[in-house]
Amino acid sequence: MNKDRNITRIDRQTSGGYLVRITRKGKLHSEFFKDSDCGGKRKALVAARSHRDKMEQKLASYSPKQLSKKVRANNSSGTPGVRYVEDTDPRWPSQPTYGYYVAQWSPKKGVRRTKRFSVAKYGKEKAFQLAVRARNRGVNSMEQ
Repeated sequence: MNKDRNITRIDRQTSGGYLVRITRKGKLHSEFFKDSDCGGKRKALVAARSHRDKMEQKLASYSPKQLSKKVRANNSSGTPGVRYVEDTDPRWPSQPTYGYYVAQWSPKKGVRRTKRFSVAKYGKEKAFQLAVRARNRGVNSMEQ
């Protein structure tokens, strides 16, 4: 892990220091540590690291389960973890295109699960509903 994560060095002509910035649950928390106030460049960095570590412990972040329920800006289906995909099969001269909805979730750290539902088999609406249902079941099985 980067020992200086969330810490940025800022040098100006008159002074310098370290800026600590941590965002938790959409809120930015920041503090500036001037070299002159802390007794030098090294001491300012030590103070910034100490402050950052305390803030990371104090500020709760989203649990993986909470994070999985957030709708992201690039979501096009309206449901987190569900997307529509069209694939073209290059193995055939006609290169048919297949449409399906994909449900995706992570039951535990480092593991990803997906389920696909064919639009040709179920129809667009039913495939979407099945993907949403599979996603909800998967999220409910997630560790906190």
